[in-house]
Amino acid sequence: MNQNPGDETPPSPEHLLHELRVHQIELEMQNDELRRAQLALEESRDRYVDLFEFAPVGYLILSRVGVITQINLTGAALLGVERAGVIAQRFDAFVAGADHDRWHRHLAHALNHSGRHECELALLRADGSNFSVHLDCQLQEQDAAPVLRVALTDITARKRAETELADTREALLRANERLRASNRDLEQFAYVASHDLQEPLRMVVSYGQLLEKKYQDRLDDDAHTFIGFMVDAGARMQAMITDLLEFSRVDRMGGEREPFDSGKAVEDAKFSLSQAIAESAAEIGHAGLPEIVYDRHQFVRLMQNLIGNALKYHDPGRPPKVTVTARRDGHQWEFSVSDNGIGIDPAYFEQIFAVFRRLHTRDRYGGTGIGLAVCKKIVEHHGGRIWVESTPGAGSTFFFTAPDP
Repeated sequence: MNQNPGDETPPSPEHLLHELRVHQIELEMQNDELRRAQLALEESRDRYVDLFEFAPVGYLILSRVGVITQINLTGAALLGVERAGVIAQRFDAFVAGADHDRWHRHLAHALNHSGRHECELALLRADGSNFSVHLDCQLQEQDAAPVLRVALTDITARKRAETELADTREALLRANERLRASNRDLEQFAYVASHDLQEPLRMVVSYGQLLEKKYQDRLDDDAHTFIGFMVDAGARMQAMITDLLEFSRVDRMGGEREPFDSGKAVEDAKFSLSQAIAESAAEIGHAGLPEIVYDRHQFVRLMQNLIGNALKYHDPGRPPKVTVTARRDGHQWEFSVSDNGIGIDPAYFEQIFAVFRRLHTRDRYGGTGIGLAVCKKIVEHHGGRIWVESTPGAGSTFFFTAPDP
């Protein structure tokens, strides 16, 4: 027998209560989820508020006409005002007068072009003090209205450092120019003075020798000794003047830099020293020396001075042995001149390259004390450096670099 729809049995109270409890639980779960979402949203908002407020740069929002509608605490601190007192003020009220035009050009450009726009401005704090900022802004929509989001970074310290650096660089350039002028004057003076002194000294030495030769039978021992002192002193002075002239000419008289076989140049230096090499029974060795680009005449002089220095300061107990080598070091050649001589105390490694610096008495070792100074000047004139490594009693090695263009 069929039942009419109106004859359906209504849900029992227990069933309705069960359904109600199910819906209640679902609502409670949804409420819990909503509360958790709300809490997460508030935490996220707080984090972003903290990030916005306490960021190390100032953040502002400007209207199309440049009015400040929002600013973080850092931005207000940069401007030296309370935040409430800066809202609704025009930003250009804080722009230094000299930068007003720059700011308005920047504002117009940013409002008419998408993307980020940057510039540097001088701003004024509320107390009137100046500071410099890097300004970074971008056009965005907010509540259906275009606004500029602006970030301000204080670059006062950087600008001050740049100014000080520029001033220091300018002062250094002026000092360098004065130094170059002084060096030119000094070299010219050394050249002229040395050249003009040569002739009187030649006369002193020549007439001293003539005097001794002509009147040798009439002079007593003291007179011979005194004339010998005079002639010897004059000859030493001539040698010093000759070396001083050479020293002053290194920069001015340098020839063309051209490629050549440095091994053959060492042979030329050995030829100039052939008498000293023969007298000391020295052994001079070199092999595999490279082709370099240098002033050949000055390179020969450099090698002649270094090898001659090794011959002069050899150990009396053994014949001199000198070895010249070279190795590539990046974009340069590093030459070495090693000997088995008396060596050098490390305390004098720098001093030996000074003009007229001698470590020994003239009675023990001759010379003027300019040879290594000439070497240093030649090497530095070609963009290299020179140094020595040595142990007293165990020989020395002089190193110098030659750029390989």
